[in-house]
Amino acid sequence: MKKIIPILCAAILVGGMTFAAEFLNNREIIFPEIAAIAVGALVSPKFSWNANKLRIFAYISFCACLGVAIVKWLPLPVWAQMIIAFILAQILLVNSKTSFAPMISAAVLPVMLQTETPVYIASAVILTALILLCRIALEKGKLLEKNEFAPLPKPNRVVYKNVLFRTLFAAAMIVPSLFLDFKFAVAPPLLVAFAEFSNPKSKARNVPVKAVALISVCGFFGAALRYVFCINRSILPLYAVAVITILCVIALMNAFRLFIPPAGAISILAMLIPESAVTIFPLQILVGTTIIMLISKLFFKEKRISDKQ
Repeated sequence: MKKIIPILCAAILVGGMTFAAEFLNNREIIFPEIAAIAVGALVSPKFSWNANKLRIFAYISFCACLGVAIVKWLPLPVWAQMIIAFILAQILLVNSKTSFAPMISAAVLPVMLQTETPVYIASAVILTALILLCRIALEKGKLLEKNEFAPLPKPNRVVYKNVLFRTLFAAAMIVPSLFLDFKFAVAPPLLVAFAEFSNPKSKARNVPVKAVALISVCGFFGAALRYVFCINRSILPLYAVAVITILCVIALMNAFRLFIPPAGAISILAMLIPESAVTIFPLQILVGTTIIMLISKLFFKEKRISDKQ
């Protein structure tokens, strides 16, 4: 029961979010990163980030507002807006004294989707609050252990250099991806994964093939289930497919013995994208994940960073 109840909470939150989007006929309610936060805060054997609940709520809320503000008030091409959102979110991350990388996706997603309404902000804020309340309840019920938060040190010159390098590499992917209409190769959850994989202490980068496979398979499951049950034939409502998808993702993570929160967000992102993009979505995720893992392994090495420090 200690494992089943947190999983059920995650599935109910994802299903409820998708049901509300369908019922109100507003896809902007779907906040894919909620699946990542649910995996990292409720399902993973250990709390996935060095962060406390208040900071998670505050940074998701602020970054959601930041992304919408960039779309609404910064009249630049989408690729330029995405790069700006990415670098600002990274600067916020390294100064937050946390490792809570999902804030990056909260800022970049509305830019990629060109979201201008407050619906996205409200959804991100409310859903994050519900997950954190679930976490508190499960901790009080002794189903999850309380997470300990130790603020990270202030960023030094090396940290800012890595922010710059990540931004340059991301820009080199974002520009051609958008021009070639292959934009989900730089999907916001993959930018979160990039921030995590480029940290030499990341466990996922020690098993790069397994990590790339897990994210790619999760993307495939999300797209395939939506295509089979919603697009090819209208067999199930989208919210039911979203619940099945997140349960499959959790089962895959247990099978792989590897919990990567962005993989959950990728699977639910497949519920949000245009129908015309669903069939090519898994390929874009595979290509994007492979590239960011290669860059992380080749250019963000622990020895190089520790030597400079």
